[in-house]
Amino acid sequence: MEINHKSIAIIGFGNQARAWAQNLRDSGFEVVIYLRENSKSYSLVKEMNFKIIPKNELNNYQNIALLTPDESHKEVLNQIGDHLKDNSIIIYAHGFSILYGDILTRYSQFQHALLAPKAIASELRFQFECKGGLGGVYSSEHCENPEVKKVLLQIGEGLGLKVLHESTFEQETVADLFSEQSILCSIIPYAAAKSFNKLVENGIDEEVAYFECWYEVKLIVDTLVKVGPYDFFNLISPNALMGSEVGKSLFFDMDFEKKMDDMFNNIKSGHFVTSIKDQNYDQIKNDVLNFWKDQKLNIIHTQLKDQLF
Repeated sequence: MEINHKSIAIIGFGNQARAWAQNLRDSGFEVVIYLRENSKSYSLVKEMNFKIIPKNELNNYQNIALLTPDESHKEVLNQIGDHLKDNSIIIYAHGFSILYGDILTRYSQFQHALLAPKAIASELRFQFECKGGLGGVYSSEHCENPEVKKVLLQIGEGLGLKVLHESTFEQETVADLFSEQSILCSIIPYAAAKSFNKLVENGIDEEVAYFECWYEVKLIVDTLVKVGPYDFFNLISPNALMGSEVGKSLFFDMDFEKKMDDMFNNIKSGHFVTSIKDQNYDQIKNDVLNFWKDQKLNIIHTQLKDQLF
């Protein structure tokens, strides 16, 4: 079965969906949007000159990018499944709902594919506009049609992804969850905040602490990713190199390794997913935002960001 590679219906219009829609349209794709009836995004979609299609027109499209939140995927497919043609390619930007749900068996008439850019939405759009380099992973493991792989590669190219690695839904999901917990959304922001607070508590000016413990994070990470770990440690000053050894010996002990193992096993076993099902996400998010809103680090960032970014 031949597939129209450059035609796609995007379900939803959140941050990731908007970046996909803009990048693909600018790459010459026909892009249409489907929204639920009470969606708050109708005016924004029209303002951005995308075509909104009704449910009964979804069967005109073979490629369906399901870009609503992971926890909504099953509900969305319940609503639109009867309006999709058999063998439609359902494209997910994350493997979570496939790995931890029954979508594959419940909707076996469709082909389920993964195309996961490794960037937040704003960066996906920014790097596309400035012709930067981004990577991602894809999987057609649950697709019988060999053409799906070609579709994913072409859509990935349309999104601006320079490197696409073939993987599996499980590997992408486990790696994504683990990286969020182990470093990206935990160690980086919270260790930076604690470092900032420790300097301020000991008489360092807030602005000086901000530059050292927050702003430089971006510069250091940019350099690490650009040149690699070997060249990074070859470039930094003697004080920085010796300081890194002090920090490494203090923080990264056997207890740290055990915590990492426990964290990975918690994800791999599925316990993490089970444990969060009954938690009040809205309340937790509200608590997290209130914490950061009141942090002096955030206040200083708000004061300086217009001058720095």
